[in-house]
Amino acid sequence: MIRILGIAGSPVKAGNTEALLREALSPLSSDTEVVAETIHLSGLAIEGCTHCNWCIKNQTPDKFCALNDGMDEIYPALLRADAIVLATPVHIGRMSGLLANMIDRMRVFVYGNAHRGKLTDKVGAALVVGFLRHGGLEMTLSILNGTFALFGMIPVGRGGMALTSLDGKGKVAKGIRHMALEDGLGVLTAKDAVRRAAELARIVQAGKKALQRA
Repeated sequence: MIRILGIAGSPVKAGNTEALLREALSPLSSDTEVVAETIHLSGLAIEGCTHCNWCIKNQTPDKFCALNDGMDEIYPALLRADAIVLATPVHIGRMSGLLANMIDRMRVFVYGNAHRGKLTDKVGAALVVGFLRHGGLEMTLSILNGTFALFGMIPVGRGGMALTSLDGKGKVAKGIRHMALEDGLGVLTAKDAVRRAAELARIVQAGKKALQRA
């Protein structure tokens, strides 16, 4: 069984980022060997990392961080997942501040005495949503793929990018709530990134089982 965790990093509830993530994960519903879980940061309060270094010596299997907030739900979900899909809007040429807070708090998997290295070999896929073409989508994808590598994860590659204005030119169609879903190519790239994440997770899982038998 492969577990996919999708995290929507937009502060806007039921917006384009959540819609694109839902659409990208939808093909997995017919795969009986994949379980998909989704977390929306729009419904959670997440503080930034204070770099108090509590996690270096005080972690336990059930207590990841000195702070208690929305991350209490996210930490166990990250551990359960074989592949992690991070979706974010582009805010001033980068990921959302809310997602950045979450990633900063994932420091516990780098320095924590109980959970150090626990994201190693998990697969990572990035989905980004932007209003304007050349408005920071590629940069945001690059940052997220670099983040996966820092945790010892396996990035799927380029990831998915969807525009929320017509042709990325800043024009919107009245009455359409989720413009990102009108970007056919963008939706296709998002679905392909998730498909590849599931595929790589299967390969990693099968490889580790083969090594255990050897």
